[in-house]
Amino acid sequence: MASQGDARAAEPAEEWRNAGQYFTWKSTLPENNGRSTRVFYTCAGDAANPAILMLHGFPTSSFDFRDFITDLRTDYRVCTLDFPGYGVSDKPGDGYRYSLRDDARLVWYFVTSVVPLQDFVLFSHDRADSVSLDFLQLLQAAPKAPFRIRHQFLTNANLYLPLANLTDFQKAMLNPATSAAAVQALSPEQLAAGLGKTQYSPPLERGDPEVRALGYNFAYKDGIKAIPGTIQYLNERMKSENDFLDALARSAIPVTMIWGAHDMVSPVRVADYVWDRALKRRTAPAAYWLAPCANHYLLHDQHQAISTLVRLALSDNAPAAPHNLTDQACSPVLVDRH
Repeated sequence: MASQGDARAAEPAEEWRNAGQYFTWKSTLPENNGRSTRVFYTCAGDAANPAILMLHGFPTSSFDFRDFITDLRTDYRVCTLDFPGYGVSDKPGDGYRYSLRDDARLVWYFVTSVVPLQDFVLFSHDRADSVSLDFLQLLQAAPKAPFRIRHQFLTNANLYLPLANLTDFQKAMLNPATSAAAVQALSPEQLAAGLGKTQYSPPLERGDPEVRALGYNFAYKDGIKAIPGTIQYLNERMKSENDFLDALARSAIPVTMIWGAHDMVSPVRVADYVWDRALKRRTAPAAYWLAPCANHYLLHDQHQAISTLVRLALSDNAPAAPHNLTDQACSPVLVDRH
């Protein structure tokens, strides 16, 4: 039984879960044999407002967007979800294969059948950048698109693995020879504390509400045990990353890339590469911003500044590069635009 202290610690994550709903998703992968999972989702804001769909990264959940959504919900209808294996969605386990392509199809189902969105902004972080680019490939291959993506935002992700700095934790979980022992040696609280210490700027203490919420979500349905399966997306992305960047290069959708400069796992050199390889010379508009005081979880570290960038990108007042958003020391910097 949880103590009163534990209950208080979990309250933000519990409130988040209680505000959402579930839908049932049947995997499209033959190896999953049509297995179904319950997928958590939530929407905030007036349904009459322009829509934004937010997709989370590894190994966290849609809770990452909580403060960010609060910044935007007055003017936008914001929807988000937890992919299978993450957050408070089901953790299928038992040989279930987690896949970028399956999640891209899940997103397609979500925007066409669960919360129909005919015109929306797509905002992704970390692993979900790859899901969103796989989703973009599905859209490009569709004979007739059932929806329009008005703008695409990409944030900190290892979209080109040769330039990544994978952590010892990621390497241990990725390797079948070491993942079982790594799972046994790690508690949800330890994983949450480790992320808080290394992936946020300034580092978060164990008692921080964000760290406590991370621990809650990692513990939900024994989520730590799902990580050796969910992290295999890195191998899937390695095989597809050039195709993903080609899809981005030929896309007609305006793109804004925003990067937390203190990220040592998905370092700025990854963003530089994506800009030069896929965005700098394409025909459709693109912009590249750096958030100088943010780490990997930039939507926590500088959520108000990032929400300002979203509003700016979706307006008709986009500045020319180079440009500082404000005169403050932590102000985002527009590196390049075309």
